[in-house]
Amino acid sequence: MEGNDNQNTEMMKQTFDAIKTVSNFTVSPCEDSLNFTDTSRFMKVECTAAQKMQLGALTQQMPSLLAAGTMAQAYTVKFPQGLPHTLTSLHQGGFGSMVRGADGKMLGSASFFPMQMQAALLGVFSVMAIASGQFFLTEILKELKMINLKLDKILEFLYGDKKAELMSEISFVKYAYQNYSTIMSHEAQRGATIASLQQSKKVAMKDIEFYINDLDTAANGDAKNYPEMEALCKNAFQIRESLGLSMQLYVMSSLLEVYYSQNDADTYIHYLENEMLIYIDKCEKRMLGSFSVLQHRLSECKVRRSEQQEARALYESKVTELIETLNSGEESSLRKAVRSTIHASAKSQQYYLTADGTLYQAV
Repeated sequence: MEGNDNQNTEMMKQTFDAIKTVSNFTVSPCEDSLNFTDTSRFMKVECTAAQKMQLGALTQQMPSLLAAGTMAQAYTVKFPQGLPHTLTSLHQGGFGSMVRGADGKMLGSASFFPMQMQAALLGVFSVMAIASGQFFLTEILKELKMINLKLDKILEFLYGDKKAELMSEISFVKYAYQNYSTIMSHEAQRGATIASLQQSKKVAMKDIEFYINDLDTAANGDAKNYPEMEALCKNAFQIRESLGLSMQLYVMSSLLEVYYSQNDADTYIHYLENEMLIYIDKCEKRMLGSFSVLQHRLSECKVRRSEQQEARALYESKVTELIETLNSGEESSLRKAVRSTIHASAKSQQYYLTADGTLYQAV
């Protein structure tokens, strides 16, 4: 009986080693004692009861799988090419059913163990992938300050026929972000969410075009005197707020689709990145053109009273500041956010699995 147990352990270890090689990840015991309460270095990954059971089961197998005598304080799990690469390899499978011993003789059929091991690793690594996605999405949301605003603040500058439509899509995107971890664990709901995110992206692009045209109309609108010119400026800045929000909705819905789909194909990622960067650049250039027209008209607008001169100077300052930002030659914060986030999941990632099955992500 003991011989069968040893044989099974050896088969599982060889299967584990084979999966590591093909899927390109490493697992090793932590030799040094680590302070996982240090939030500047580690982030605890919140897991459901079922996920904790998966992690705990894998942890208990670690001494056998790594041929270690005792359980370590923690184990380091590294993904040199990012988690999507590893998950794709695990889904593809491709392991044979016969396992050789150290002496070259066949130990027997291992068809059951690769399925069991791959399923276990797939479950555990999916937990890690979801945690990574949540982390990266939180980072980009910090950059998209307008979407981060409370809905009552957004309502203060939205206007017209697009108001209800835009609010609805923003509410949905926030819902998709905040419930990312749980939705990812339910395949049917995940598919429905991806379809809705694609719809949100279409709505965002439609609203962007609407607001860009509205901004152009405002910049070139009739203004026979300074009060009318001031009204045009006020309207232009309100439109700019709505346009900025629509652009952020476009970016967030696009990136959420990437993380929900876990599609790491190079052609897909590069296409989406290129599409977003070109579209953002187009929007920023058209915004620059409209405010340049407004700047010229403001400088030529005649004022008679001192209070009008002060008001014009204030608007001229705001318009000039915006133009300088758009015309600085530096990449905008929105474009930088796209570049950093869309490739984040493909970068090297590292996790720590403690002896009690708790999971930490390296910050």
